[in-house]
Amino acid sequence: MIDLHCHILPGLDDGAADDAEMLKMARELLDEGVDTVVATPHCNGAYLLDAEIIHRSVEHCAEVLARHGLPLQVLPGCEIVMSGDILSLWRQGHLVGLGGGQTLLLELPMVFLTEGARWLIAQCVAMGANVIIAHPERNLSLYRDAKTVEALRYAGARFQITAASLDGQFGPAARDFAESLLRRRMVEYVASDLHPRRKASLKNAVKRVKKLCGEEMAHDLFLDNPRALLADETRRLAC
Repeated sequence: MIDLHCHILPGLDDGAADDAEMLKMARELLDEGVDTVVATPHCNGAYLLDAEIIHRSVEHCAEVLARHGLPLQVLPGCEIVMSGDILSLWRQGHLVGLGGGQTLLLELPMVFLTEGARWLIAQCVAMGANVIIAHPERNLSLYRDAKTVEALRYAGARFQITAASLDGQFGPAARDFAESLLRRRMVEYVASDLHPRRKASLKNAVKRVKKLCGEEMAHDLFLDNPRALLADETRRLAC
């Protein structure tokens, strides 16, 4: 399994605090069936991380995992809070696409202007980037406004829901909205968004997706779509 959203890099954000915590998270991911994880520390907003810092941390992480005999591949990425400077940061090489490619993982503020978000996503796509919205099921603005959901997807965004939302770790509203998005075929990826005090819940999420949407869709969300993204083939996916 490929996990596209995880805060495993030690000491960079609200994820793993140190190597010991990183190793604990790595073991949990391996137990959940993950063999490849994209490290996605917060890189703007409250945390200001440059691409070079992220790449160095990924190298360090790989070295520590190898010393402990843990067969988990860690790839670079970051989680980006939607803001007006994203376009310039991307052009200047300060942001890291998922797996080092051309896909940006965007986190929407709880309150935002639909037209501004739609415009920003469209501009990213026009620059040649793919856009994934992280955990839309946990965003109150999207939960309350179906038209905004449709507008963002029409602009070119794909959706990644959090596995833990499907077993209720974020409450019944997030769970129900995640299931609604799945039933409407408005989700392309499921990821752990793993933090030290949160369960990955990927195996449970696979079972839930199979029950809601069938075996084929579960295979797409957890295997085929992430694999295509890392191979930089995301444009073959339908929004």
